Amino acid sequence: MQGITMKTTALNNMMNDILIVDDIQDNLLLLKTILELNGYHVHATQNPKDTSKILKKNNIDLVILDVNMPELNGMELCKRIKKNPDTAHIPVILFTAERTSTEDIVSGLNGGADKYLTKPIQEPELLAWIRASVRDKIVFDSTFRQISEERRVFEQACNEAPIAMILYDSMGTPAYMNPGAQAVFSKFSSGSRTRIKPPYGLHPSVIKLLRSLYAKSLTARRRKRSNRAETEWTLPDGQVLIVLMMILEKDEKDPLGNDYILVLTHTPQKDLPFDTDTFAIRYGLSRREKELINLIFQGLSNMEIGEQMFISEHTVKVHLKHIFDKVGVKNRTSLIRKLFG
Repeated sequence: MQGITMKTTALNNMMNDILIVDDIQDNLLLLKTILELNGYHVHATQNPKDTSKILKKNNIDLVILDVNMPELNGMELCKRIKKNPDTAHIPVILFTAERTSTEDIVSGLNGGADKYLTKPIQEPELLAWIRASVRDKIVFDSTFRQISEERRVFEQACNEAPIAMILYDSMGTPAYMNPGAQAVFSKFSSGSRTRIKPPYGLHPSVIKLLRSLYAKSLTARRRKRSNRAETEWTLPDGQVLIVLMMILEKDEKDPLGNDYILVLTHTPQKDLPFDTDTFAIRYGLSRREKELINLIFQGLSNMEIGEQMFISEHTVKVHLKHIFDKVGVKNRTSLIRKLFG
């Protein structure tokens, strides 16, 4: 690979997986050798069409693409990788030996590339960019595992809740429905969809209702009046259901950007799916803080909580900070997860 001086360096124990795609064999072998000497596990192919197959079979931490390849060039391949939800999080470095214009670089970065490198380039600089990209992927994987585990615990707790609960992602797609929700909604099946995965064979009228609530909740939050929407709905069998939908605060650490929506049927205070007294004792919460937690679970905004408790919105924020500090969380979403934990 022209412009790279190969040096023998000490091996380390990283063993991160890197995929190199370059149609020129000499370039491929040179870069592969450099990376292997620096402790990386390398997958290499001259055929860009093999990329998706390799990504599917291996946990790749970084993809290095040659820009100028026949049939499928690096820029187009990068776009395909970034458009696929299963691979969009993998860092991509575009590499080219030809003279590159600013427009080419901008196009590559706009196409999803994390870095656009041109030859000649010194090996230390190349390895520095590779280490930085792999480090970002490792941080992503760690955060993703943490979020996945938190969600697993949250959903497990939801499974035992005596109320109907549905979680939506930021695209408005049902991501999870607990048994209580399935018992309420899924019996009104459209008959054309599976009941095992979202949308659980929901009746079109049910889907319409939930989408309407979702839209109303978003509108209310944008206007900062509330983060919830509520309605009475008569089920096809004549049962009247009081439905509350509230938007949980976005978890900034969630790499997927999920903005979960909690849908539940109203239950009397005594039937809440968690014991506030036990929770308050465990974390040393005051009576006032315990009351505030109950209002949080009902989906009230800070302003609405202030009106209910006859205190200012600023005081509500102060109470919330004290609660978050005592419980060891940073936002409402994490607090609700703790309540169910």
